[in-house]
Formats: sequence, structure tokens, C-alpha cells
Amino acid sequence: MTSKLSFLGGALVLSLLTLPAQAQFNIADKLKNKVNEKIDAKINKTADQVATGKKAKPEAKESEEASAEESPAEDAGTETKAKVWSKYDFVPGDKVLFSDNLKGEENGEFPSRWDLKNGNAEVASFGGTDVINLVSNGSAISPLMKTENWLPETFTVEMDLYFDSDNPNINYEIYFVEELNKYNEATHGMFWDPIIVSAEGVHFSKFGSKSAELEAAGTKNQWRHVSIAFNKRSMKVYLDQHRLINIPNVVGKPVNMKVKVDRRVEGNTMIKNVFIAEGGKKLYDQVLATGKIVTYGVKFDTNKADIRPESAGTLNSIAKLMQEQPTLKFSVDGHTDSDGDDASNLKLSQQRAESVKAYLISQGISADRLKAKGLGESMPITKAATAEAKANNRRVEFVKI
Repeated sequence: MTSKLSFLGGALVLSLLTLPAQAQFNIADKLKNKVNEKIDAKINKTADQVATGKKAKPEAKESEEASAEESPAEDAGTETKAKVWSKYDFVPGDKVLFSDNLKGEENGEFPSRWDLKNGNAEVASFGGTDVINLVSNGSAISPLMKTENWLPETFTVEMDLYFDSDNPNINYEIYFVEELNKYNEATHGMFWDPIIVSAEGVHFSKFGSKSAELEAAGTKNQWRHVSIAFNKRSMKVYLDQHRLINIPNVVGKPVNMKVKVDRRVEGNTMIKNVFIAEGGKKLYDQVLATGKIVTYGVKFDTNKADIRPESAGTLNSIAKLMQEQPTLKFSVDGHTDSDGDDASNLKLSQQRAESVKAYLISQGISADRLKAKGLGESMPITKAATAEAKANNRRVEFVKI
């Protein structure tokens, strides 16, 4: 598929170069207009579906590459997934500590923003997107951070883990003490044990459970979204939309993180979309303190305005806040990082803001309490070029009006 696209793309460029200059500009403008028209039609359709509750008819996939940009459990439609995740209440932290979407990494090489602790790992292309392939049983990696003990007392972790139906015995182990030989029982308490994630459940020490719904669905070569929220001494762990661990008083202090794979036979073991953030104030406290809510919990498909299902926790919390505070009105401001064309970023941020507005209206919030505004890359939180700086700039803000 890639070679065909590359060949056709090269042929198109060659054809354009053989045309007179004015004709080149005319054709380029027409192509750009066609792309913009298609994006506009898509966002209008998505907003209408969210607002009316009508399910979209399935559309033919344009290509393998286009269909591969979807989020975990892509077999269902975006709207259907959003409804399934309606009770998901996870909200990520408000300061990005580590974010890796593997952009710019070379396939076959070790991921540059990670440290290898055991076994072997490499960047690979799977389903049209880049992933970290944990090649062998026992392979383990850790985020490459400047300090040794870098996790704060309140933080959130998110990642997507792949489960292969050819190997139902795959487990992923998430440790919050990187090296067990540095484990101090008085400090780290229960974190000698890892959080063990299977396709159907999550366990930590003597806590945890399986989801009857995920168990009934079985493992069908699919991604699962793992979310962890730690707040001083409490910990919640979610597998997709299901909260499977809720411990009010965990003994011990997390200091860093390691992800390890445990599999009994051969099979694909991969991770992607790792996002770690420091926890912040409650939503209404943010409004009172700064007049706005800055959130990284509203996530979209790559280069699209389609809201991913794991955004439900954040958006439902915003809707609940607005229901409890009936005089509260927000401007939904979409922001991007500086990658890509300025005009395209501005357009995409507007479309995403409109999608968020439509979602909140579908949750019963009156349209006259919401505005949508795309600001593109014009208002960065930081101008640094690191992955974390760019992740901090990619955000949605709810600004009080």
C-alpha cells in the first residue's frame, strides 16, 4: 500500500512540475480546497451526530493508512464508543511530564525517549501507526527522565497496550519502582508489586478484578487503554472504560515507572501513546483561581476532529460542573503545537473546538452557554521544542465568559 501511494504521489508531483507555473498554483489551490471541503463536511457530520444522537452509517475506508489512525478498539463507530465510555470518570493531570507518540522515530531502532531495562524493544509500524514492540518475553523499558525519582505525589498515567488473540496469556506489568534492588520497604510499601494488566482485568497486590464485559468480548487482536490516577495515597486503575482498582489508602510512594511484558508463548506485545501528567486542582477551583480550565483530557484522532472515547471522563466532568453552576459559560478554545502549517493548525483547532461544543450540547448543556474558538499555534504555553512542551501546547481550554 505504501509503495503504491509513494509511486502515485511521485507521479503527481512530476506531472505538476511539467505544467506552467500558473497552472501549478491553480491545481494546488483546487486540491487544497477539496481537502478543506472534505474536512469541513466531516466535522459538520460528526457534530450533527453527537448533537442529535443519530448513529452514522458506515463509510468505506479510503485506505489502510487512513483507517489505521483510529484510537483503541476502533471496530465500533466514534459515536458508539463515546456512549459506551459515558461512565468513564478518569481525568488526566494538568501538567505534562512525559509524552511519546513516537513522532520522528525510525522503524527498527530503539525508541530514543526510553531506557532499556531488559530484553529487547524497537519502534515498529503496525496498522499504519508507530508502536514500541516489546520483542521478547521479559522485555522492559522506562521513560528516559533527567532525574531518578521523578514521579510527583499526584499524577496520572495513560497508555495503549496491544493484546494478541493468538496468545491469550499476555500480561503487561507496570512498576512504579524502576529497579527492585533499590526498593525500600519503608518508602515504597506495596509498590514492590507491579500493576498487572491482562486483556480482561487489572490486579495490584491483593486488589483488582476482571471486567465481565471485556471477558465476554474476548481477545480479538485489539488495543486496550490503561489509565492510572494516583493521589498521594489513593489509586484508581481503569482498563478501557472500566474502573477495576480503587484503593483509598495505598502504602508506599511511587518514584518512577517501568513497563515489562510477560507472555507464555509467542505473540505481538506492543505499547503506544504513553502520556504521564502531574495532577492538578479540581475543575471549579481552576475556574476560581484563573478564570479557565486547561485540560489535556480531550483527545482526538490524529489530524482529525473526532473525539476519542477516553475523553469522556474530562468532558463529562465539564458538563457536570456546568450543570451544578448554571450561570457558568465557557469559550471552548482549541490549541495545537507548532508542527505543520499555520493555517491548517488554525482550521483543525476550530474544528476540534466545535466538536467539543457539540459533545457538551449532547450532554444537555444549552448552546447559548458555549462558544467555540480555534487558536491554532498562536498561544503556546511554552516555546520549547521538546515533546513535553509540544504536548503542553496541544490542549483544550474552557475560558469563562
